[in-house]
Amino acid sequence: MNLSHVRRASARAALAFCLASAGCAAPTNNLEMAAPPPPPIEIEESLALSVDALDVRHGSLRIEASMLDGSADVSMWLGGTCETREVGRGIATRSGFAWSLSRDEIARAIECSLVVRVHAIDEDGRRVRRTAPLDVSVALASDTADEVRLFRLESHGASTKMTFLAPSKARRLHVAGTVIGVETEEERAPKGAFVSSFMVGNDDLARSMLNRRRISLLGEHFLATISVGSMTLDVAEPEPEVPTSSDEG
Repeated sequence: MNLSHVRRASARAALAFCLASAGCAAPTNNLEMAAPPPPPIEIEESLALSVDALDVRHGSLRIEASMLDGSADVSMWLGGTCETREVGRGIATRSGFAWSLSRDEIARAIECSLVVRVHAIDEDGRRVRRTAPLDVSVALASDTADEVRLFRLESHGASTKMTFLAPSKARRLHVAGTVIGVETEEERAPKGAFVSSFMVGNDDLARSMLNRRRISLLGEHFLATISVGSMTLDVAEPEPEVPTSSDEG
């Protein structure tokens, strides 16, 4: 018998002995390994938050807010019964944040409102998630409207129903380049006035607000504005500066 046959026979014998002993059992597929520990539990707490300013910048709505016991780990979500969706982008510190919403996100916020969430570590080293709801609502500000008056605003999902009182019947409402026809329903009005209702898409309202495009009815004009928390966007035109002159003696 040559040397190679001897080596192969010895290897087979060693393998047979190893498999027969407990120390050389075949490796398992890790099914018996311990499961990884569950992630740490976050304690739910309310977040003290105050909206300090609203502004339109670069085609977006900018929200500035201050927080008590906040965190730089901030996110903003749709609220209410709407889908779980994170919206906006911005920067944050432990004491406040500046967040921007696009036109589409504003339209959804009008329908759903907003929720702010922060993740932090409390004084005892526990993980906490603090949340604060932010109510969002739309309104109209008069802009050269004297005889036409906004009578009522009602939210209808992705649209807002606007009802006006006017000295004559109104058939069309102009919103940021979109012409909207009057609703056919009848409603009693004060003597000498006519009621006209229009269903306006929240996307049209957001576009009107961001671009400062007027909402017009019977030749009179309004501007769309929005409230987030306790703060309302100021859509009034700034007062022009009056030059001062001094008399030279």
